Amino acid sequence: MRNKILKITAVICVLVCVISIGQAVRIQVGYKQAENAYDDLALDLVTLSADDIYTSAGTGAAPLDVNFELLSQMNAEAVGWLYCEGTPINYPVVQSTDNSYYLKHLYNNQSNSSGAIFMDALNDPDMGDVNTVIYGHNMKNGAMFACLQNYSDPAYMREHPVMYYLTADRDYRIDIFACYPDGAVSEAYTINFDSAETYASCLRRSWSRSEASVNVPMTVDDNMITLVTCTGYNSDRYVVQGRITPID
Repeated sequence: MRNKILKITAVICVLVCVISIGQAVRIQVGYKQAENAYDDLALDLVTLSADDIYTSAGTGAAPLDVNFELLSQMNAEAVGWLYCEGTPINYPVVQSTDNSYYLKHLYNNQSNSSGAIFMDALNDPDMGDVNTVIYGHNMKNGAMFACLQNYSDPAYMREHPVMYYLTADRDYRIDIFACYPDGAVSEAYTINFDSAETYASCLRRSWSRSEASVNVPMTVDDNMITLVTCTGYNSDRYVVQGRITPID
């Protein structure tokens, strides 16, 4: 009887190992599929400038061009493109009627746990809101918004102080002014504020919580963008916020 129990236990252990290996393989295959899909998309749609256009005054054009006509043919819910030089952030931004679909679907609607970078369903895709909120997964392979937590390092902040958000109609420069851990429910995700005082209070909170000190002037007359990812700890999030300025 004892030998029989040992054999059954051994078989169960083998089955558990096989299932675990299978799950790990599926995860890695999913990562690779997503990586290839986004890499191929960037190659097809994005043209990077060879010029260093960054200046402290914030002048100059965005360092890339995006074929939005082709992107919209691929997905009518594509609303923009987010780029940060020297980081993995070089992705289309999509927007659904809810904030759950693109958690498990790529920009091309393919089912995949890597998801997509997506704008809050309540935001104005034409950038008319005070705060544009954009979400992305914190992937273990470093993809999507995994690099956002790196902004807690002042050296990383100095190296990557600027992002760009492009739309079919206009380009925008993003100057990062705050980065900090936050909860799943937060004032930081407020799209429009009921008063200038409420907005000012939110800005003060962001500055006070920021893990890296940045000298970016920000007033209640400025609009901002809030990038959000998970931290892997319970329901915590990591938030990176920037002043968003149209590029003439």
